Amino acid sequence: MNKYLVNGTSKNFSPIAGRQVTRNAVCLCTDRKMLIPALFVADGVKSHSKSSGNNFDILIFAQPSEVTDVHRRWMKQRGVPLCEDMDISCQRGVGKFMKRLSPATLMKLFLAEHLDGRYDKILYLDCDLTIHDDVGAIFSLDPAPFALAAVPSGRILVDLSEKQRKGFEEHCQSLGMSKPYRFFNTGVLYIDVERWNNEKLGERTLEFIRQNPDLCSLPDEHSLNAILDGNIAELTSLWNTAPCPRWRKVKTGYNNAVIIHHMGDQKPWRRFVQGKPLLFPDLKAYHLYRDFLKNSPWPEWLSEQWGWHDLYMNVRGEIGRILRFLRLRGEWEEPSARQRKAYDNAVSQYYENTSFADVEQGIVVRENGKYRLKNTRISP
Repeated sequence: MNKYLVNGTSKNFSPIAGRQVTRNAVCLCTDRKMLIPALFVADGVKSHSKSSGNNFDILIFAQPSEVTDVHRRWMKQRGVPLCEDMDISCQRGVGKFMKRLSPATLMKLFLAEHLDGRYDKILYLDCDLTIHDDVGAIFSLDPAPFALAAVPSGRILVDLSEKQRKGFEEHCQSLGMSKPYRFFNTGVLYIDVERWNNEKLGERTLEFIRQNPDLCSLPDEHSLNAILDGNIAELTSLWNTAPCPRWRKVKTGYNNAVIIHHMGDQKPWRRFVQGKPLLFPDLKAYHLYRDFLKNSPWPEWLSEQWGWHDLYMNVRGEIGRILRFLRLRGEWEEPSARQRKAYDNAVSQYYENTSFADVEQGIVVRENGKYRLKNTRISP
């Protein structure tokens, strides 16, 4: 009999009988490289849901070879569950992975199949997230008639160059998507287990990757978008939003996010990295990691995530940005202001005119142009 954590309370679960109290699960999939971030996210989910009354299990999936005894002992002490029984043999050798990705990325595609009969709904979370409110609120959502709910991505393109915009649209077309391209991000996925399995989405996405490896630089994301072509229940960005750049102050607001997704190379655990603000950086997420790790077996983990080369590239990039601004100031200042205004207007119009499943079902409310969870106060 294994024990999985449900809002801070251990509940017995028999993998053989497939019986448990809750029918909802938050799931993370990881390898050794991303195991510390996975533990950090799981801890954030737990801490923000303790008093909510939303019951769900938290499951971290990893292969046995990816977890050390030190990890296991610490996870057991903290009541963090570990699932090492997923068969990933069908995923081996499938897809081409960018430097920062690994085959563990594909495990999310088979969560519904692996947990069939045990759970009705699954909230899958990437490991490069920070949690800022109770994710359990999502489990009252019915994504019908779709198997999946997710946050749209690539809908607001006014801040992209013509080359970037054209590249995005051409890639959507190459994936077989139809206009308007209803792309979504797979860092946070709300899965209806029965519908997902009925539509055989795991098998179909894996086959698409196998047949189109060059089209799938982000294997899970590109294959799911190709297969579903926008047929999802759309969620507000509260559930999966990028950190807000300093210059973007839009009416819809970012202060009420449930989940912030630190995409790309600028991860919250990297103090210095190319492209990250060096002057007046936002270190809130970095400090969350520091607090999480200070009493763990890995107190030096944060300092190991960057080196002198990262600092050099960070400084070099910041100097270059300042020099470009000074050299082009007369030409650049006014167009930049127009671009920012155009972006703000596009964001406001998008959120005013789009129907979101979490709003329609009363999980999220809109007040004064901003969205928030129903039981959460709007941030100023």
